[in-house]
Amino acid sequence: MKRKIIISFLLLFLLFFAGIGITLYIVGQTTANLNSLLALHKVEIIRQDLVINVQTVQSNLYTSGTLFGKELDIIVDNVLTLDERVKGCSGCHHEQPVADGLKELERLTWQYREALSYFITSTADTERIRRLQVVAADIGDTIIKKAQQMALVANASLRSKTEASLEKVAGSRKVLAATLVFAFLVMIGITVYLIRSITAPVTELLQATRKIRQGELGYVSSYQGTDEFAELVGSFNEMSLILSRNNEKILAHMARNQTILQTTTEGFMLIDEQGTLLDVNPSLCTMSGYGRGDLLGMHFGDFLGANMDASVLLNRIRKAGSLLFQVDQQTRTGGQVPVEISACYTVMDGQGNYFCFVRDISERKKMEAELLKAQKLESLGVLAGGIAHDFNNLLTGITGYIDLALRTLTPGRKNYDWLESAKKAAVRAQNLTQQLLTFSRGGEPVKTVVAIRELLEESVRFALSGSTVRCEYNLAGDLWPVQADRGQISQVVQNIVLNGAQAMPDGGVITVSAENVLVSDADALPLDSGAYIKMTFLDQGSGIARKDLARIFDPYFSTKQSGSGLGLTICHSIVGKHRGFISAESEPGVGTEFTVFLPASPERPPEVESSAGQDVFGRGRVLVMDDEEHVRAIVGEMLNYLGYEPYFAENGDQALELYEGAAQSGAPYDVVIMDLTIPGGMGGREAVGKLLEMDPDARVIVASGYSNDPVMAEYETYGFKGVVTKPFDTGQLSRVLHEVIAG
Repeated sequence: MKRKIIISFLLLFLLFFAGIGITLYIVGQTTANLNSLLALHKVEIIRQDLVINVQTVQSNLYTSGTLFGKELDIIVDNVLTLDERVKGCSGCHHEQPVADGLKELERLTWQYREALSYFITSTADTERIRRLQVVAADIGDTIIKKAQQMALVANASLRSKTEASLEKVAGSRKVLAATLVFAFLVMIGITVYLIRSITAPVTELLQATRKIRQGELGYVSSYQGTDEFAELVGSFNEMSLILSRNNEKILAHMARNQTILQTTTEGFMLIDEQGTLLDVNPSLCTMSGYGRGDLLGMHFGDFLGANMDASVLLNRIRKAGSLLFQVDQQTRTGGQVPVEISACYTVMDGQGNYFCFVRDISERKKMEAELLKAQKLESLGVLAGGIAHDFNNLLTGITGYIDLALRTLTPGRKNYDWLESAKKAAVRAQNLTQQLLTFSRGGEPVKTVVAIRELLEESVRFALSGSTVRCEYNLAGDLWPVQADRGQISQVVQNIVLNGAQAMPDGGVITVSAENVLVSDADALPLDSGAYIKMTFLDQGSGIARKDLARIFDPYFSTKQSGSGLGLTICHSIVGKHRGFISAESEPGVGTEFTVFLPASPERPPEVESSAGQDVFGRGRVLVMDDEEHVRAIVGEMLNYLGYEPYFAENGDQALELYEGAAQSGAPYDVVIMDLTIPGGMGGREAVGKLLEMDPDARVIVASGYSNDPVMAEYETYGFKGVVTKPFDTGQLSRVLHEVIAG
């Protein structure tokens, strides 16, 4: 279009200059004709002046006396004027006959001037003067005659030329008028062309914008061209198509968002400025128990319930812009569901609105409660582990001395029976420390592959021994084995079954079930994905109140008058350390169901071997390392009784020093018994490594009150040749010493 406009204006300028050129040419032609006519008129004036001057001279020529003399100057002036006129006229461009006449007239005039000169200057005789006068007069008459003849010819030429000039002037006027009309028409044509070239695409664009404004996104203009407007229309068409595609994407996105809102498990509600629910999704209806019609128009405060001031909450959301908070939402049945609401405030069409996404966090609350329980147990376990360790050291002395005393007495005597009862009491005390260690950091399970069917049947039978409660089994035939601490898992089963039996004092049935399950990330369980054994224990007791159900695994919490409150706490700790999960559901008056998940093992359980033996006596030098003096004393008495020679060290550094000295003296120790943990000093875990560097053939036995420490389960991995758990008696120590010395 720019090129068209430039070319059009160039044509206008060229046309303008062409008109100016034609006009100047016509004016020049007309002016030339007029100049020619003026020249002819000047010639005529010269001729007239010439005739008048000649006539004046002629009249003065015949004037006698002084009159002629007085007119002499006039005659000279007339002659000079005539000469000038002739010279002036001879320079004009005339036709050939006129030019010849002018030359003739010039010649005669020259002769006339000579004759007058002779006449004026002659003073001879009268005859000569008269003759000269006649000659001059004849020449003057000839000039007058010649001038009149030329005037007649000139008048005819002047008339014809005047008529021709008038015709040219009229023709020039017509040509000039035609030129102006043509230029005007061409200018109008160019103007119309430019207007059409500009307004046509503009009209197309205007129509396209109206179509788009009316909602016809994707409308394409049909304008065709190769100018800038074509490029503009093309860009507009492309923009219209892009708008159409973007609109389709937006509509699809809105449809997708609507689908998400309708299918998501999270609830959604749209609330207006006054707190009225304008829109909800199906998940919110399911979560609250209300129908969509019930929720629409409901106030936000009624949805939350009486425990929350909705106006204050909405005001906080509006001021903050967005807010994440947790509330207990009131359901239609009157219950409460813990929910997390993510709300934001925005203004649409001049109206404030609240967008709220509601998430049921019941499972999260349960997991948080489980985590809190685990943290409580961990804190308590640190204390319990230390107490159990120290108590086991005390029991080692008590049990050891009682055991040695029994060996010096005759069975059946009264004091023997007393000591026998004291030893049994010590064993029961040992079971208590075992429970403390179970959920302490020192109570890590010593795992082996266990057949769960036999373990369940054995543990249930032991727990219900002497009870009026019977057990019904529902065990899958192909139960997988588990990787577990047999003693700890047996304790879990016994505690759960015993609680169920105590809940049915008049008798009843406990149903024990077990099955193989596969847990995935989609399951709402705090477990890693994999294979598990799921065990359930269902009783027909009085059940547990809802307010107490969440606390049954808390330490020292019990609903029974006579109970330590540690039974279920220990169960929870044991299952957790096995990377399993335990939960309970109960309905008052109906019964309670415990569910336990334990990781399955791909290995087969080994054959169970049992053996018992008597005291084994021996000989040799034994180094005992223990930080407790009473432990060193009782172990020394046991070794003396068994025939060994005891030596003592309080920590690892002292034991290494004594061992090196004995080796250098030629009387090395046959066995070293090391306590695993020495507060503030080197314990058995570190000392055995340094001792083996000193003597790779050293025979070391580990002894600890932390019976479930991983070192106790895998002692050979750490370099020990044997293991003995505190408290131990003389017979246990004798058998371990014999096995280590015998190799």
